[in-house]
Amino acid sequence: MRHATRVARAALAALALLAAVAPAAHAAGGTGGDPDVAAWQRSGRPDRLMVIRPGTVALVSRGSVVKRLYPQYGPLPLSWLAANAGGEWIGYAPAKAGGSKTVRINTAVLLAPGATLQMGRRTPTVLMTAGKTAASGTWIRGSRATLDIDGVTLASAAADGPAPAPADLAGRPYLAMGAGGRMTIDDAEVTGLGRADAPARESGVTWGRAATGSATGSTFQGDRTGLRLTRSTGVKLDNVTVKGAVQDGVVLDGDRGTTVRGLTVEGSGGNGVTVGGTDRRSLSGVTTSDSHGTGIKATAQHGLTLTATASHHDAGGGVRLISCVSCALDKTVVDGAPSAISISGQGARVTVRDARLTGGADGAGVTLAPDITGAAVTRGTISGFDRGIAIGGPDVRVDGTTVSGSGTGVTIYGHASNAALNSVVVHGGRDGVTASDATRGVVLTGVRVSGVSGKGLASASTGLTVSGGSVSGALTAVDLGASARLEKLTVSDARRGMHLASGVHADAQGLDILAERKGIQADAGAWISITDSRVRAPTALSGKGTIKRLGHTEVTLPPFPWLGFAALVALTLAVLLQTIHQVRHRRTPRPLVAAHVRNTA
Repeated sequence: MRHATRVARAALAALALLAAVAPAAHAAGGTGGDPDVAAWQRSGRPDRLMVIRPGTVALVSRGSVVKRLYPQYGPLPLSWLAANAGGEWIGYAPAKAGGSKTVRINTAVLLAPGATLQMGRRTPTVLMTAGKTAASGTWIRGSRATLDIDGVTLASAAADGPAPAPADLAGRPYLAMGAGGRMTIDDAEVTGLGRADAPARESGVTWGRAATGSATGSTFQGDRTGLRLTRSTGVKLDNVTVKGAVQDGVVLDGDRGTTVRGLTVEGSGGNGVTVGGTDRRSLSGVTTSDSHGTGIKATAQHGLTLTATASHHDAGGGVRLISCVSCALDKTVVDGAPSAISISGQGARVTVRDARLTGGADGAGVTLAPDITGAAVTRGTISGFDRGIAIGGPDVRVDGTTVSGSGTGVTIYGHASNAALNSVVVHGGRDGVTASDATRGVVLTGVRVSGVSGKGLASASTGLTVSGGSVSGALTAVDLGASARLEKLTVSDARRGMHLASGVHADAQGLDILAERKGIQADAGAWISITDSRVRAPTALSGKGTIKRLGHTEVTLPPFPWLGFAALVALTLAVLLQTIHQVRHRRTPRPLVAAHVRNTA
């Protein structure tokens, strides 16, 4: 009996101790075993949290479950929550008459595994309240859950009304799905999401690790980042427009299996589209415009292919690829950017095909930085830049490309090596093709330069090789500052056909030079041999250097312009005959007129 009494007293003492400890444990952050309170703790302890599970909804206020709702199992419509949760959580906005279909979300919403939340056409307008702090703000996120948004206008709103929330609020709402979640956004307008100075997943609309879903026929406007795909899987973007993002418009980072068709990004505060972290990615139909940064920026990756992309007036440049290995740009269009296509970074090797690049007077159409491994530029047109193509790296080949109206058509600079230009056309501008003194292995084949105001070809690159091609309409057609070999080059309509700086040695074969003043000028110490060539100019050969003629080389005056001379003689004769005619008629007396005729003027 005494033993039973002692056991009873011990049990009562344990219960008393537990009663005393439990509130302290709760105050210290304990969950008391409640999974919804644990979820509140893991979610950053928001002021209000709605935890949606299959068949149950918990309302958690500052760490305490204040109410539970029990909807039917299956997808949960937002309209059901608006009718049952209470206005301080989720409710219909008041209307003066006839009810309202606008729903206001005043709580953070956590979708637990297996839960599905639907925003549909029964609630066409949804406002998510922004808070001044992260704890007072709202959001919707989940893991292994589903969020469906269809035909809805979803926007952030200030706490005291429907006005849009300022972009710098720490508690602006956001959407984020991760860890196997699914988010589909169809025919929707999403405005003003994304927190300032917050983690990347809170930047607007985010598909996180292993999340999937789609955005179709939707517009995202004024978000911190319009769309972010970070390590997502199989997300589809189709006919999507992103406008006025505070930072980057769209971020694709480490995602897998993303398909893009019809993506338009306008007026981003950062880059239009940032792409990285995924190899063998293909994107097509991406259009950016008026970004403060670059239209499309790609960081280190292998096998990226961008097809039919367009950049219009992006302030930081059109397309920028950094350490992109075995990458390709097909049918890229850029206009109004200071630099159209920029390729840089260790290991970079890129092919540019059929590009159409316009504008940007102070920059370059295609920039190939010194640290790349190689590049190829094939076909395409480039116009209106200070430098059409700027080659600073090794193993660059340019084929069949036309450059017009640029300060310098093609410039080869720095320590570039093995640059090859084949069937390149340069028209207009200041200089055609230039190569600096530290470059090596420059080869020009079938290059045609016309209508430049300065020099057609200016090279200080040792070992330059020119085969075929032509230069017409330049102040100096060919200006050599280092040794070179030239074959079958045609020069016409230039004031000076060729100039060799002091000490330069060159070999030429099959030249055809027609110059207005000087054919070939060799400065003191320069030496050139010309074989089977023709030089026609008022001063065909000049300078203190050595010009050696070999084979069937012809040096003559330029052909006399007989047609122009005949026209000048005919004009002079006509003027002379008219003068004689007028002088003869001065001696002819005026005819007599009857006295009654008054009008004799």
